[in-house]
Amino acid sequence: MQEFWIQILQSFLIAGIWIALATLLAEKLGSKAGGAIANLPSTILVSLVYVAIVRTPHYAAEAALAAPLGMAINTIFLFTYILMLRYHLVVAAISALSVWFFLAWLVSQSPEITILYSLGLYFAATILTFYLLEYVFKIRSIGKQKRPFKWWIVAVRTIFAGSVVGTTVAISTFANSFWTGIFSTFPAVMLSSMTILTISQGPRFAQAVGKTMILASINIVIYAILVHLLYTTIGVLWGTVLAFVAAALFIWFIKPLLVRMK
Repeated sequence: MQEFWIQILQSFLIAGIWIALATLLAEKLGSKAGGAIANLPSTILVSLVYVAIVRTPHYAAEAALAAPLGMAINTIFLFTYILMLRYHLVVAAISALSVWFFLAWLVSQSPEITILYSLGLYFAATILTFYLLEYVFKIRSIGKQKRPFKWWIVAVRTIFAGSVVGTTVAISTFANSFWTGIFSTFPAVMLSSMTILTISQGPRFAQAVGKTMILASINIVIYAILVHLLYTTIGVLWGTVLAFVAAALFIWFIKPLLVRMK
C-alpha cells in the first residue's frame, strides 16, 4: 500500500510539473508552437506508465486502446470550451466539462467499441471541429506574449493536473481497462491550459492555442496506439520512449501545416 501511494505522489509531481512548463512555453512561443508543444503526451503518458506499474503492462496496453475514443470526446470538449469563452470563463469550463462527462457516459453504454470505430470518431471530430474553428468561426493565431509570467499560476496548474493524473492511477486499481483508458485522456492539459491562459493572456490567446491543440492532438492517438503495440513486446520503458519520440516527430511533421494556419 505504501508503494501505491508513492506512485500516486510521483505521478502527481511529474504530470504537474510537465503541464506547468508547457504553459510557460505556450506563452513564450505563441499560440501555434505553444499549442502543439502543450498537447504532447503528458497526462496519458504518466497515467499509462503507472497503470502498468500498479497493474500490468498488458492491462495498460489494453487501456490505451480506449484513448482514441477519449481524444474524440476531448476534441468536442475543447471545441465547446473555445466557443463558450465568448461568454465567460466559468461558463466555458462548466459547459465543456458537462459535454465531456455526458459523452463519456454515452460511449460507455455502447455494447462493443472497436479500435476502427474509435479512430473513425476521433478523426471525424478533429477534422470537423478544426475546419469550423479555422474557416467558419475564424479563430486567428496569435504570436508571442510579453505579459509577465505569474508563478502562482504554475503552482495552481501543477496541483490541478497532478491531482487528475493521481486520481486516474487510483481509479485504475478498481476500474476496468475501458474506463482506465478513458480517464487516462481526461482533458487535464486542455482544461488547465485554457483556464490559465485565459486568466493570464486573455480569451483570444486561449482560443488560438486551443485551435492548435485540436489539430496537434493526433500525436496523442499515435502515442496510444504505439503503447498498445510496444508495452507487451519491448517493455514499458522503451515502449514509452519510442511512443513519445514518434508523437514528437509527428508534431515536427505537421509544422508546415501549423505555419500556414491563419
